[in-house]
Amino acid sequence: MATVEKKTNKKGDVFGYRFRACVGRDEKGKQVWRTQSIDRPEGLTPKREEKEVQRLAEQWEQEQKEQFEKTQSKQDKTKITLSAFIDEHWWKDHVMDGSHTPSSISFYKYMSADIKDYFGDKKRLNQISAEDVKRYIKFLNTEAKSKNGEPYSTTTIVRHYQTLRNILNYAMRFRYLKEDPCQFLSVKDKPQKENKKIDFLAPDEAKRYIACLESEPLYWRCLENVLITTGLRRGECIGLQWEDLDSKKLTLTVKRNVTIDKESEDGYHVGKTKTGEERTVPVSQRLYDMLLLLKDEREKSLSPKDEDGNITSKSSILPHGYIFCREGYPYIPCYPTEPTRWTAKFVKRHNLQNVSPHDLRHTAATLALESGSDIKQVQELLGHKDPATTMQFYAGVTEEAKRRTVEGIEILLHNVPVYSPIQ
Repeated sequence: MATVEKKTNKKGDVFGYRFRACVGRDEKGKQVWRTQSIDRPEGLTPKREEKEVQRLAEQWEQEQKEQFEKTQSKQDKTKITLSAFIDEHWWKDHVMDGSHTPSSISFYKYMSADIKDYFGDKKRLNQISAEDVKRYIKFLNTEAKSKNGEPYSTTTIVRHYQTLRNILNYAMRFRYLKEDPCQFLSVKDKPQKENKKIDFLAPDEAKRYIACLESEPLYWRCLENVLITTGLRRGECIGLQWEDLDSKKLTLTVKRNVTIDKESEDGYHVGKTKTGEERTVPVSQRLYDMLLLLKDEREKSLSPKDEDGNITSKSSILPHGYIFCREGYPYIPCYPTEPTRWTAKFVKRHNLQNVSPHDLRHTAATLALESGSDIKQVQELLGHKDPATTMQFYAGVTEEAKRRTVEGIEILLHNVPVYSPIQ
């Protein structure tokens, strides 16, 4: 969309406007910009003037884009192959535009390599039809194999298809394609996501889980308690720093997400949260006190000691130190897969339900709903952009909680519960 800038004189009075818009890309993939200045419309109220200027800007932008398309050579756009478009345009200008995390880049690299292998380097982009896409989906379902020689899972097939859609949609945005061939596929032609059962701990199971943690090292007791009571993602949890813990408000501010990055020297990447937004989650006094004990334990372990092991002077961890750091390195976060490995050993050691750190996030959501929180509150706790994502956790509410809901309705209507347990 065109940007509109006011033009003012030395007194600050508006006498005109300047439009600026990107009309496309040249043969090297570089953005092409156009600008235009107009005089201020006369005889209009401020609101009408604003609407009129916006209308003129949109009209001008459309005209400039159409003019640019007419003057551009169509040779590259009609003859470019799918593989060349992926490498020279989609990859350089979309995937590597600075907005994607290293893990997302690795994901797209793997998926697009499979797509290029299937279509080859001779299939022109504008020749790809709905039938070609349908045959690709069939290939994924019947012939494609993983590195281990196993057939692709439904999730992997869906991700391949979604990546192809991403590529084709990008091609449409920049006029390499006139229409999306996928739009002609029926619902049954497209791979569908599996409706996976959400794993979580019911209240009694969660209590037993917490109880078993009491015999574990303080570090892991704190980490698991954060996961099960706040609903943080694994990467958000290990991205917490001591400055994020507010002693007055008893809150944690979630600012970072730690993900795997095999291409980096350290093997991990610290970036923004999954949604790109910060959020604040409350912590109980019990958890806050536990975290302070962890900090004290960490500072003592880092403090210099004499020959008898007595601390000579206590070290202090700076605010940007990680709460869940790598052992002996307070300013390096725990490696992303370490909590998953520890949790797997922990549940096996105590004969508990097999859950992962992400299942503990599901547990936090389900417990919040059972305790009386509404969907909006749980959405804000978990940091979901879309309420529909949060709604799936209703599937995790126990039968007993559902029964209490129905009984509540019956009591309001008839003052009689529909069910009374046998004594």
